[in-house]
Amino acid sequence: MGSYRLAAETCECLQKWKFGWNGMMSYEIAVIGNDEAAFEVLFLAAASGKRTVAILPELRHSAWLVGKAFRSLISDLLVDRTPARKRMFATSGTPRLLRTLVARAVAHETRTHVQVLQKLGVDVLLGEARFESQNDVTVAQAAVNRRDSMTSRHIVIGTGIRRTAMHRPLGLMPFHRPEALFAGRRLPGSVCIVGGSDFGIGLASLVALFGVDTRLVAREDTASVALELAHAAGVQIGNHPSEIGIRNLGEPFSNLRADVVDCRRSVGFTQHLNLEVVNVEPDENGQLWCAENFETWCSDIFGVGDVVGFSPDTALDPVIQAERVMNRIVHALPRPHLSRQFVAASK
Repeated sequence: MGSYRLAAETCECLQKWKFGWNGMMSYEIAVIGNDEAAFEVLFLAAASGKRTVAILPELRHSAWLVGKAFRSLISDLLVDRTPARKRMFATSGTPRLLRTLVARAVAHETRTHVQVLQKLGVDVLLGEARFESQNDVTVAQAAVNRRDSMTSRHIVIGTGIRRTAMHRPLGLMPFHRPEALFAGRRLPGSVCIVGGSDFGIGLASLVALFGVDTRLVAREDTASVALELAHAAGVQIGNHPSEIGIRNLGEPFSNLRADVVDCRRSVGFTQHLNLEVVNVEPDENGQLWCAENFETWCSDIFGVGDVVGFSPDTALDPVIQAERVMNRIVHALPRPHLSRQFVAASK
């Protein structure tokens, strides 16, 4: 999951699910990652009739997918929340139990999306992708100890981001990374979670349900399903535009004595992709710089969703991003190769 030490649990939950193929396969479109925009591209690619493959990660799940898993898990835990069950949660919660619950929720979300993709005719492979050239990718599958190779004319990177702590300036209280909640043998007595959007909200809701006195500092006071679930789970919610002025928020934050878990920084899942072989260099946060229509500096390789750090169209909805990418793929004009023109002219 990236920010969490849940890789083994998630893979174990997915081992009975069948993914992959044998041998070298060729595609028109390959989409790497499980961010929201990546799935939108896959749906449009399937509708276009082009041969398409989805490469979904085993270990590095996007914050968007984890946020969806959190919402489903919290909803299930809130059903029939009787006083007896509430007391049981408060006494039985451990980091190991929370890891298992989140891993199963992520595996369930993955299976649900795979079923939809397979019905649309999209091939699905579970594993970690690595570029070998502009059009060639190998996919390592740890769950079955196998490595596959594939080639695709167009490749879309939609790996998303993970949430982690920002570097702590001198003089401020220590901020912990999200995985700190899943380490050790016991949950903390109280915790304050800073930022993280739906990911941070889901994390706060989960630990609150298991008896942790939980506070959440959100950037904006906006209504959302995730915030409603957090309120129902007993999270104390405060708002601050910079997400950092905890001591100035007033009650219930003025006398804060909790561990602070920082989810404000976004880091793109690109380090493992071997992008240097295609001359694509992520920024200091592991995110991609893309030109118009989300094409990277390497022709026919695109970035979509949260993994894109800059593009003229970054702020667009994931659906519109997917439409821009597919429009570029479907209507792209062939680019003349100078050496081929020279050979043709010399004959």
